[in-house]
Amino acid sequence: MKKLVLLILMPFILGILNVSAQSELNDFEGETTAKIFNSQKMKSAVLTKNLVAKMIVKAVTKKYLDNNPALYNGAYTATTIIKGGKICVKSSNLNTVTITIPEGGKTKTICYFPYIKKGYYTYSSTDAKQAQQQLEQMRKGNVEKTGETMNIMGHKCTVYKVKYEASTDSAGMKVKTIINNEYAISNDPSLPEANKEIIPGVHGAPLKFATNMVSQTNSDMINMDVRIAIASIVTSITPRTVADSEFEVPADIKLINIDGNEKEYFKLYSENTKYLKKNKLWVDPAINEDRIYDNLQEEWDY
Repeated sequence: MKKLVLLILMPFILGILNVSAQSELNDFEGETTAKIFNSQKMKSAVLTKNLVAKMIVKAVTKKYLDNNPALYNGAYTATTIIKGGKICVKSSNLNTVTITIPEGGKTKTICYFPYIKKGYYTYSSTDAKQAQQQLEQMRKGNVEKTGETMNIMGHKCTVYKVKYEASTDSAGMKVKTIINNEYAISNDPSLPEANKEIIPGVHGAPLKFATNMVSQTNSDMINMDVRIAIASIVTSITPRTVADSEFEVPADIKLINIDGNEKEYFKLYSENTKYLKKNKLWVDPAINEDRIYDNLQEEWDY
């Protein structure tokens, strides 16, 4: 049961950590800064009538859902350093550095916490493959040009909305995910990746991005809903020469491989969160502070 919960949450958590690199600026060398807002809400209902199993499920969901240290509600600033296919995202107020590097046809993701000098690494399919899969999912959904425009850093942007769904049914576990995305896209040719297809039929640089997701998981043991809202607005773009050393992990950081060892993943985040709170570095703003978008329509299915 614990592994089931972890596998459900991992894609969402890794997505939150890398949201500021959504546009995959592989042809750009330099750095960008973005203001990011996170909000997540989870709800579960234990269905099994076996008392022992019920106690175990409740304990696991309380630990990994209700008190999940890897999920942060609030606003923060991220700096993204880019060179070729390498991306490094730094968020000083969350004490996290996340590095993604193409390696052997896959992407290696490294995340470490400078203050506690610990971190982890994992491997996933390539970013390009994931981006293509996302585009194909979008083609099956609804793409709407809203007619709304906005000015971001002096660049005129057109606002688009995209809604699509994804469903899986495996080993008695059904998962349905409804995704609402909004993009403010500029086709100014001076911007990085201005010719890239961001959503089906639309090319440009997304200077403002939001995703709202509702994922419903149903099985004989548990029903679980996960709602995640992420919004990001680019506040600066600075072309510069980037050294390869900026993607290196400091020698005093101890890394562990979390592939097949997700329990250690949560232990690391818990230790980092405790450190920040103990040293009064944790900032926990009101949930509605700095919200950029809120276009989620779906309600809890209970």
